[in-house]
Amino acid sequence: MPPHGFRHRRTTAAAFAGVFALIACLIIVGGVVLGGAGGSPTPSVPSQAAASTTADAEGTATDTSTDTASPADGTPATSASVAPSPTSQPSAGTTATAEVVPLPALLAAIGDSYSQAWSTSPSYRFDHPQFSWVIGTAKNDAVLSLLERFRALGANPTVVDAATSGRKMDDAPRQANLVVAAARKLAPGKTAYVTFELGTNDLCASPDFMTDPAAFRTQLQTAIATLKAGLPAGSRILLLPVPNFPHFRDITQASPAAKALLALPGNLNRCVPYLGKYSASAEVKANSYLVQYDAGLKEACDDINAHGAPTGRLRCTYNAALLADSDFTIEDLSTVDYFHPSLSGQAKMAADAWRADVWATRTAP
Repeated sequence: MPPHGFRHRRTTAAAFAGVFALIACLIIVGGVVLGGAGGSPTPSVPSQAAASTTADAEGTATDTSTDTASPADGTPATSASVAPSPTSQPSAGTTATAEVVPLPALLAAIGDSYSQAWSTSPSYRFDHPQFSWVIGTAKNDAVLSLLERFRALGANPTVVDAATSGRKMDDAPRQANLVVAAARKLAPGKTAYVTFELGTNDLCASPDFMTDPAAFRTQLQTAIATLKAGLPAGSRILLLPVPNFPHFRDITQASPAAKALLALPGNLNRCVPYLGKYSASAEVKANSYLVQYDAGLKEACDDINAHGAPTGRLRCTYNAALLADSDFTIEDLSTVDYFHPSLSGQAKMAADAWRADVWATRTAP
C-alpha cells in the first residue's frame, strides 16, 4: 500500500485531471456552438412562402435595366409616384417565411391595357409597355416595375408579354396558352411568375354588353386550368381584382378638369357605368357584377392554393384591399381619359403588387 502522502497527491492529481477534462469538453462544445452562430449559414432549401405577405416599409432600389428612354413630357417623379423598393420588410401581423423563394426565370403578363401602359399621358398615347407596372424598362419614369425589381435582385427573367389592350376575360385562355408555351422551354427546376389582370373591359362596357358573371367565371377557370397544367412546379400567380371603379368615379367627379373632359360627347362611352353616360340602374348592375367578378377571382386563387400550395406545385396571391387601385388619387389617372393609369398610377400598381407578395421581404443590393 503506498504511503498516505503519495495517495493524497495521486488523488489530488486525479481531481485536477477531471477538472481539466471537463473544461476541455466545455471549450470544444462551446467552440462548435459559437462557431456555428458566427459562420456562414447553410442555405435553406428553396420553398414557397405563404401567399398574401404584405410589407409597409419602403426604401430605394437601383434600377439595373438598360432598355428604352424615359418620358420626355416633363412628368415629375413625386413622392406619391415613387415605388417602394425590394428592401421592404413585412408589416406587423403578417407571416414571412424564413426560407428563400427562388426568383423566377420567367415573368409573364396576362391582362389588358392596364398592363400595357396605354396612354399614360398626352405625350404617350396607346401602348407603351416600357412604362408598364409589370414589364416596364424605361429609365427615370418613376415606375419601378416588377421586372426592374427582379433585375435589381440579380434575376434576369424571360419576359412574356401576353397582355393585350381592349381584351376581356374571354381572351384569358389565349393569353394563358402563350405563357405556358414559353414556360415549357424553361430549364428543369426553374419557375415562372405570372401576373393576371383582366376584367376592366368586362365591367366598363355598356350595361347590355357587360360580361355575364357566370361566363366570366368559366373563362377565368379555363385560363387558370391551362396555367395549372403547364406552369413548372414552384411557380406563382399574382391575381389582381378588378379596379375599384366606384372610387375612380368619386375622384373624377371631384375634379373639375376630369369632370369636364368626361362630359365631352366623345367620352360619354368611357366606362359607361362609372365615368361616362351612366345611370342609377347601370351603376347598380355594374356594382353587382364587380362583386361577382372579384368573388370569382378570389375563388380561383383559393382553389390554386388549396390544391397546389400544399405540394409546392403552384401558389397564388389575391389581395383585393391592396391591388384594386383604391389608393389612386386623381394624379394617378391619365389626363388623356381619366380611365387609364398615369405614370404615377403605373408606379402605384407596381409598388402595391410588390408589397402584396413574398418578394417584398427580399433585399436588393
